[in-house]
Amino acid sequence: MTETQQTAGNCLAPGQPVIRTWPLYRTTGPVSDTMSRFEGDGVRYKAKLIGMDPLPDAPGEKMCLDSMMKLKGFEVAARRQGKHKMRIWLKISSGGLKILDERTGIVLHDQDRTRISSVTKDKSDPRALAYIYKHEDAYILFYIKTATQVKTLCVITEEHMSCLQNM
Repeated sequence: MTETQQTAGNCLAPGQPVIRTWPLYRTTGPVSDTMSRFEGDGVRYKAKLIGMDPLPDAPGEKMCLDSMMKLKGFEVAARRQGKHKMRIWLKISSGGLKILDERTGIVLHDQDRTRISSVTKDKSDPRALAYIYKHEDAYILFYIKTATQVKTLCVITEEHMSCLQNM
């Protein structure tokens, strides 16, 4: 179907050009094209902060999974008491990650890309991810649940972080 054909849902006069009101984002193609979205202010994703957990030693995969399960248990207990997860914006930019309060817009955490050691998807929840941030001499695991599927976010984040660390 061409853009000038009339369909049941539009009200275009014959010969009137189509006006697109949605932004055209490029999510496929070479990494350099997709990575240009992260320059400057970056890309913002709606999410909820499930929790943060300080890790005692240098992070390993088992320690990361144990910490995720612990935070998930705390979240279930809090839900039973009627408490809600904190609503946030997760901003991914060329400088790193920022966590902002959804209501006020206040930056809660501003994390440099060089201090983020790993990004892990939660195997039991397709919208949850965790990453480890090195703060001074300690490691902190951030566990976040996004509004969309985390598969694309993890791929973007891992590609972005690896591309940025290779710069």
